[in-house]
Amino acid sequence: MITFTDVENNEYQAQCEIEKTDAVNGEKSLSGTIYFGQDVKANIAKGWTLSFLDENYVVVTYTKNDKENTVAFSAVQAFFYKMSKTGLYETWNGSHPFSSYLDALFAGTGYTYDNTATVAAFEKQDWGMSDRLSLFNDIIDQTNVEFSVEGTVVHVVPAMGSDLSTIVRKKFNLDTAEIQTDNTTFATYGRGYGAYSKPNDTSSKRLEVEYKSPLYDYYYPKFGAIEAVPIADERYTIADNLLAAVKEKVDKSWSISLTLNLVDLQSVGYKYAMANPGDYITVIDENLNFSDKVRIIKVTSDYDIRGTRTKTEVECGSLSFAEQQKTSQSTLSNVAAGKIPVPNEWLTSQVQLATNNLLAARTELRFTDQGIIAIDKSDANKVVIFNSAGLGVSTDGGQTFKSAVTADGVVADRLFGNLISGITYETEDPASHYRIRLKGGAMEFFKANQLIGGINQMVTGTDINNLEGNTLRLAQTDGSGTSVGVITIPTTSTQSKPLVQINAKIDSDLIFNGGGSRFITAENKLWLSSPEKVNIAATDTSTGDVNTHLAVTSSETDVWGNFNVYNGSKNAVQVTRDGIRATPAYELAENYVGDIGESKTGDGKTVRVDIDPLVFDLINTDKPYQVFLTAYDDAHFWVSERGKDYFVVSSDSPDSSFGWELKGKRRGFEDQRLVETKDTYKDLEKMEGLIPNGNQNVQSNS
Repeated sequence: MITFTDVENNEYQAQCEIEKTDAVNGEKSLSGTIYFGQDVKANIAKGWTLSFLDENYVVVTYTKNDKENTVAFSAVQAFFYKMSKTGLYETWNGSHPFSSYLDALFAGTGYTYDNTATVAAFEKQDWGMSDRLSLFNDIIDQTNVEFSVEGTVVHVVPAMGSDLSTIVRKKFNLDTAEIQTDNTTFATYGRGYGAYSKPNDTSSKRLEVEYKSPLYDYYYPKFGAIEAVPIADERYTIADNLLAAVKEKVDKSWSISLTLNLVDLQSVGYKYAMANPGDYITVIDENLNFSDKVRIIKVTSDYDIRGTRTKTEVECGSLSFAEQQKTSQSTLSNVAAGKIPVPNEWLTSQVQLATNNLLAARTELRFTDQGIIAIDKSDANKVVIFNSAGLGVSTDGGQTFKSAVTADGVVADRLFGNLISGITYETEDPASHYRIRLKGGAMEFFKANQLIGGINQMVTGTDINNLEGNTLRLAQTDGSGTSVGVITIPTTSTQSKPLVQINAKIDSDLIFNGGGSRFITAENKLWLSSPEKVNIAATDTSTGDVNTHLAVTSSETDVWGNFNVYNGSKNAVQVTRDGIRATPAYELAENYVGDIGESKTGDGKTVRVDIDPLVFDLINTDKPYQVFLTAYDDAHFWVSERGKDYFVVSSDSPDSSFGWELKGKRRGFEDQRLVETKDTYKDLEKMEGLIPNGNQNVQSNS
């Protein structure tokens, strides 16, 4: 019985014949015919799902046949449906890590991924703005990796399946075979064109490689060079990488495909596993004069209404020509003829013996000369062996043990656990040789074999260190994987001259605590220094403009805007015979600019004093200005006239000397008087030490 579910999650039962397809690209699909289950046949509609062999599928098409009272349907695994109906509304350009592409595709879909393939960062142009399944297939094709889906987890791997010990042979477990050779794309020669020497100049010299296959000389006398379509891709900047791509294209241009009808031996009591998509098996058919190692590309299985598998059809693709040359045809022929036993690396006699014993005993383990051997009854490629050398787990019939515990250590493809404890852990990127080592409570960073930094313990805490000549960067990364440095220790930093670069805005109070005071370091000093100039700026909240308010160089300090001094004075500091003394600035209630000078009245007892043009530019003489006089002779002086850019001084005696002082209102600030600062007493109380006993500047005039 098959369970169908409608859009309201109501469940219905039906009996169906089903054809299930599994392929190396992760594809899992169903097509079937519903014979019994009236509720399903009458009501099946958009949004229905079904569960088959513990996997969920979405019905995508259905056809009702009134004459036969059946419903034919097709369904795809839920992952493919979900991803094809979900869009990625972004556009990416440039180079990004493989994980960044995967993170973006799986975000919010309900699916997660497990990636065990090593893929270098690669470049995409205008990637995005499409459904997630198309984008996922695009990066899977570009990176030459494969994937499978288990529940809500997508496993991304270098290649699916295993190189199995399984031998499929005519009259043993092979019913019929059909072999097809495709020579339409066969090539013996290829070229590749990569990046231009000048990226923006297509007339400049271009990276170029060529490749000749092992068959080049054999076919050349008759056909000349049989050329593959050239690869032209500016993203290739390294000759070896481009050559590898051309070589792969040429070597895989000749392909063989087989369609095999396998006798399902499990149905007649032979407990030996069927191979899975991605597995490599050896096929021997003397009638076709064929014996070779091939890869299973797709498996199609038929199930009757009782859920019993009745037929299995396997579509295989051969290895590339280069890989085929590595296969020993003589060994295969000798095995097929029965001249030599099956080699141990294919299927050991001890493993076969253990298999027979376990199947005969059902619930009893038998001991062999290799130790205790356990084989999965539903998949004989899964083997566990236990002996004095250790414990091993194999997924390829005992050829290799990728998970093992021996006296030399533990080997495993994957480790899972809430806590993994140990002395040393090490991981390395094979492309860049960047290596991280966890050892004895510390973390060390290496480039190749050179130590470049680490995280270590201190007596009082934790130390993050960077060795001279290397960069240590704290970065901010966006959703596309592009990162920018926020805090960087550059390569020029040394222990004697430590340097740090901060390329960010400080989004909080900057407080240095030392001795319990604000803005004071432990050494009672706070230093901001730069080789040329230190700027202090603030952002205008209304316009967003960043304006410099204070600039300090080695010789001067410039201030833009108002300069306020709270509870203190503006002083000029000079050296005297009695030490360094501060001379406070003269303060007025209004904003004045002044000038001082001397003059002398003439025979007519008057003199005109012209205001310095530069001083005139600073003051507004349209407003009343003041002139103060000091007598230097026995005479009386007064200002007899105040002009726009001059004033006239008179005396009661001729030829009399005097001093004068001019004060005029600063142009642009004529109306300022005791300017309101907007600060309150509470604001001042927050400034430590300014008014410890209240506002001492306020006094009574009563």
